[in-house]
Amino acid sequence: MTHSTWSAADIHIHTIASDGLASPREVLEWASENTDLSVIAIADHNTVEGALEAAAIAHGFRVEVVVGQEVDTDDGHVIGLWAPERICPGLTPTETVARIHAQGGLALVAHPFAPRWWARHGLCRGDASVYDTVDFDAFEISNSTPLLFHANWRARRYMRHNSHRLAATGGSDAHILPAIGASRTLFPGSTAADLRAAIESRSTRVQGAGFWLTRNLRYARAIRRIMAIDRERKHFRNGEADAV
Repeated sequence: MTHSTWSAADIHIHTIASDGLASPREVLEWASENTDLSVIAIADHNTVEGALEAAAIAHGFRVEVVVGQEVDTDDGHVIGLWAPERICPGLTPTETVARIHAQGGLALVAHPFAPRWWARHGLCRGDASVYDTVDFDAFEISNSTPLLFHANWRARRYMRHNSHRLAATGGSDAHILPAIGASRTLFPGSTAADLRAAIESRSTRVQGAGFWLTRNLRYARAIRRIMAIDRERKHFRNGEADAV
C-alpha cells in the first residue's frame, strides 16, 4: 500500500522504569498533548516494564506505543523494538541482536560514535567494525542528548555508505518530558505497523531539532538526578548478578 502522508515517531524514550524522570502515563500524556508524534517507543535500560505499562494504557491516548528496550551489551547499547521479552545485559552485540530477532523484534544501533568520555554508551565507541559485521536493522543518526552533535554527524556520514542495508532512524533519547520528539523518525503512513514496514524497507527519513538552548538548560538542571538514578539502577543490577 502506498501512503500519501508521512508521520513522525520518537523511538528512543526513557521512563522512571530506568533513568527517566517521568512515568509511562506522563510520557503518553505529554506526547499526546504537546507533540505531533503518531508513534512512540519506550526503550528503558535493560527492562521492558515501563514499555509494557505504556502499551497497556495506550488505548486511552492519541499516540501508539511500541514496546522496546535499550540493552547494555559488552560493547555499548542496542535498542530492541517490538521486543517484549527482557534481554539480559552484558552479552555481545551479536548475541543481543540475535535475541531481539528471535522474538520478532528489530535491532537498532543506539547513539553510534558517542565519544569515549561519554562512558560506554556508544556502541563500540567509534570502532565501526561492530556496525559493519552485526546484523542490525537500523542506525540512529539523530540523538538529541546534549553534546552528541559530532557523534550524530559521524553517524550520518556512516549511513551515506550503508543505506542499502540499514534504515536511518532518529530518537530523542528523552529522559525529561520536553525532550520528547526533539529527534524523530519519519515514515509513510501513521501506525506502528507502518513504522515497522518503513524500517524494514529502509524508507524512513530522519528529522532532528538541532541546537535547542531551552531543552539543554532543562537537561542541565536534571542531569544530577538522572545520573543518580542511573547509578542506583546499575548498583541494583550488579547486586542481582551477584545474587545469581
